[in-house]
Amino acid sequence: MTDVPGSFDDALARMSPEEIDARSIAELDAGRLPLRAQQRLATMRADAAFTSSLSVDEHHAIRSVGFSPVGQVMGTAVVHPGAYALSACGYYGYGFTYGWGQAPVAVATQVEQALHSARRNAMNRLVQECQGLGGDGVVGVRLTMQSFVAGGIEVQAIGTAVKADGDVRPPWPFTSDLSGQDFAKLMLSGWLAAGLVMGTAVLIRHDDYTTAWQTGSWNNTEVSGITQLVTDARERSRHALRQDAARFGAEHVVLRDLGMWVFHQECRSGNEGHDHVAESLALGTAIVPLRHGHSTEVPRPLPMLRLNA
Repeated sequence: MTDVPGSFDDALARMSPEEIDARSIAELDAGRLPLRAQQRLATMRADAAFTSSLSVDEHHAIRSVGFSPVGQVMGTAVVHPGAYALSACGYYGYGFTYGWGQAPVAVATQVEQALHSARRNAMNRLVQECQGLGGDGVVGVRLTMQSFVAGGIEVQAIGTAVKADGDVRPPWPFTSDLSGQDFAKLMLSGWLAAGLVMGTAVLIRHDDYTTAWQTGSWNNTEVSGITQLVTDARERSRHALRQDAARFGAEHVVLRDLGMWVFHQECRSGNEGHDHVAESLALGTAIVPLRHGHSTEVPRPLPMLRLNA
């Protein structure tokens, strides 16, 4: 495909919807963006104006530390885990027939890998769009997940690509979920956003006799098995977050969210009881020290005093 917007439009106009879909799938398999995304980037490069999801305050804060927005970028991925990927019923043999024993907390490996892959692919495509606009990084990234109308789960990453105003450029685009103001505060205090990092954990635990007894008690009773489930899920996601931060050589993460979603489902095998599922997502921005030439001194944060009431 040519990089000229008019020629790109003409080339797509000569294709049928089926041909565009087939070519887009081939582009994705090759690690590139689908044709419609390439068309949008070509149009954005040709236009003098840019789109942005930044507020006015965020725009000015980013400009104050030497970056200018070049356009809104996004990445998306749809994943469909296997139909029986979330099921511990029968497989572990832990039901009411197990007596007073404790059912184990197990990793739902297939679902966990699917969600991690979808989030990673969405972020990679976001970075590709940033590179396509000549950007040096993406700020204000928002990572969302929702059920897809045709089945499966859609993960979307959206943010604003920015470009350094000076000659000093990062070797690869950074990503950050920090607001424009927080991004500027970090730079003024001697830290640089290295990349958006995440840790995904999906754990599953089947009902056992103790869990059923505790949830049916007339007294205030801790459901120990579910406590273990959510505790293990959070710890596993935090461990994955630390591993992800290590990719950028970062020792610190500005944690934005440690989300937890818990639900239960009836046994699909027909056995008595339920499976309890806990998904934890740890999300934040890995940061590294900002070196100012050969000096070890870093600037202090800029003091600000609001004059409004």
